[in-house]
Amino acid sequence: MFKKVAIAAVLSLMVSGVAHAGLDALKGLGKEAGKSVAASAKEGALSAVTKKLKKVQNEKGPIKFKTGKAEIDPSCDKTMTAIAAIMTDYPGFHVQVDGHTDNVGKPEANQKLSQDRADAVVKYLVDKKGVDAKRLSAKGFGDSQPIANNKTKAGQAKNRRVDFTVTKM
Repeated sequence: MFKKVAIAAVLSLMVSGVAHAGLDALKGLGKEAGKSVAASAKEGALSAVTKKLKKVQNEKGPIKFKTGKAEIDPSCDKTMTAIAAIMTDYPGFHVQVDGHTDNVGKPEANQKLSQDRADAVVKYLVDKKGVDAKRLSAKGFGDSQPIANNKTKAGQAKNRRVDFTVTKM
């Protein structure tokens, strides 16, 4: 009788241990699933705000510069105001201003021009629209990321652009 009780107790402990191990494994799976869901939600939020920023330029007009310069055309103020409003609506987001050029000229000069233009947009948003400078960064890509064929004037015009990318929350 004592052996049966002892065996039953040992089996109970083993089953209990397996059950606890199983619960711990499930908890681990839950944490990983939670991380995955959170990462997906974060990516979705970053993408949604990036799309809003791109939509502004489609609706209000692209950010324009004087030829070969980093001086923002005053007609772009409506676009910049709308960009600043989106940044106000999403205070926890960081936005990278991406400058791009066509392939006319030397690549080194295009790289510098694209960086100068991205910097000019950041400065405009900070100085004239009150956006917190810590929430913005600028990156010039030169002619390395065309969205159209540089063999035509229309394609070159499309490649001379500023994009906005939400990089973090």
